[in-house]
Amino acid sequence: MGCEESRVTAPTNGARNHTAWAPYSFFEAELDWETTGRPPFALLILNLQITNKKFFAALWKNSRLQVCADGGANRLYDSLDEKERAQFLPDRIIGDLDSVRDDVRAYYQARGVKITQDSDQDSTDFGKCMKYIATHDPPDSFVTPSTVQASLSAEGVRVQHPKMTVVALGGFGGRVDQSFHSIHAMYVAQQGPGLPRQMYLVSDQNVTFLLAKGLNLIRTPLSTLGPCCGIIPVGGPSTITTQGLEWNLTNAETKFGGLVSTSNHTVADDVSIETTEPVVFTIEFRDLDP
Repeated sequence: MGCEESRVTAPTNGARNHTAWAPYSFFEAELDWETTGRPPFALLILNLQITNKKFFAALWKNSRLQVCADGGANRLYDSLDEKERAQFLPDRIIGDLDSVRDDVRAYYQARGVKITQDSDQDSTDFGKCMKYIATHDPPDSFVTPSTVQASLSAEGVRVQHPKMTVVALGGFGGRVDQSFHSIHAMYVAQQGPGLPRQMYLVSDQNVTFLLAKGLNLIRTPLSTLGPCCGIIPVGGPSTITTQGLEWNLTNAETKFGGLVSTSNHTVADDVSIETTEPVVFTIEFRDLDP
C-alpha cells in the first residue's frame, strides 16, 4: 500500500507518478505480504463497539501489529467470548488509562500484554498509539553504486521505505468531535519526514482515507466496495478531476459552501482522482454480514 507503489492501472493516466490505494485488500482471506510486496500494517483498535466480527477477524489475522487505544481494550474484550479472548491478545495497550476497566486491565496484564500509561494531556490516546506504531517503521537503507546506476555518487543513495500503514477500527460512529479527530489524525499521518504514512479509518459501513495531493489510483472492486462514495474537502478548497465515477468531475473546485461530491457512485473497479490538495475519500462496503 505504500505511496511508491504502482499496482493500480488508471484507464487513461498511463504510468504517471501516483499514490496507490487498495482499501479492501486488508480484508482478503489470503494476504501474503511476501508475495504481494506490500508493506505490513498495524491494526489500531479505538474506543467504539466492535460489531462486525467478520471484518475484525480478517483485519486481526492480516495485521502485523495490534494496538488498543485505552478504552479500545474494553471493546476488544467485550466483543469476544472467554475462549476467543485468549486468541486475540494485542501487542500493546496505550493511553492515559482513564477508560480501560480494572477487570480488562488485569486480564491482559495476567497474559503478558504490555500496557503503557502516557499521561500527556496535550495528546489523545489515538495520537499516543500512533507514536508507538511509528517506532515499528522500517529504517531507511542505502544502496551502493555497485547495485545501482554508475552515475550515482560513490557514497550511495538513501532509499526511503514506506512507513507502516495503519488501519484504525472504530474511527467513526461515536462522538462527532472524536470522528473529526480521526480525520485530523489522517492529516497528521501524512506529515513529517519520509514517505507519507497511509491510514485507513474503518467502520461497519465505510472505509475512509486521505488522498494525497496529485494523482491517486484507488482499487474499488465492485464486488466488495461501493457504489456510494464521497470526496470531502475537509482541509480546504481543492480542484479535482475524477474517472470511474457515475458523476465525474473535470478541473472542478470542491469546497465547503460550494461543490462537494457526496453520494457519488463508483462504476468501475478502478477509480482515479487527481487533486490539488489532500481530500478525504470514503466508500461503503457491499458485504456487511457480521
